[in-house]
Amino acid sequence: MRWVLLTMGLLAVGCTRPGAKPSAAAAEPLYFAIEVSEAGHTVAAPKVLGFAGHTVTAERRAPGAEQPDYQLVLKPSESGGGYRVVLELSLPSGKQTGEVGLLHGEERRVHLGAGTELKVLLMRVDSPEFRALVSTAPPTQQGTI
Repeated sequence: MRWVLLTMGLLAVGCTRPGAKPSAAAAEPLYFAIEVSEAGHTVAAPKVLGFAGHTVTAERRAPGAEQPDYQLVLKPSESGGGYRVVLELSLPSGKQTGEVGLLHGEERRVHLGAGTELKVLLMRVDSPEFRALVSTAPPTQQGTI
């Protein structure tokens, strides 16, 4: 899983033309780790890559199911020295919205109504903290992950 995230992050960072200068309007690649709890139980924990200024959608759907188990829409934008993220969560119990302001590497909890809480972590993909998160250490014991 970590190799997949690292590869996706490197692709997101490295998808520029050689010699091209980044424009001020270039969307910054971001990593989100979100944990969704309903009535104290974790119902979703997506980890996604996206870009500032672009909508990101994560959902889980059982094979053949008409409705997803959950759908989470993130709308991140730069705000001052940090980011503002609008959250739209659809669960079988209903749709809820909220927003949170985050700095790079910050994790915050957001309450979206009675019993629904999101724990949101945001990191810039092109950062030492993100590289440390996705780096893998050799296993200490054979057969462990």
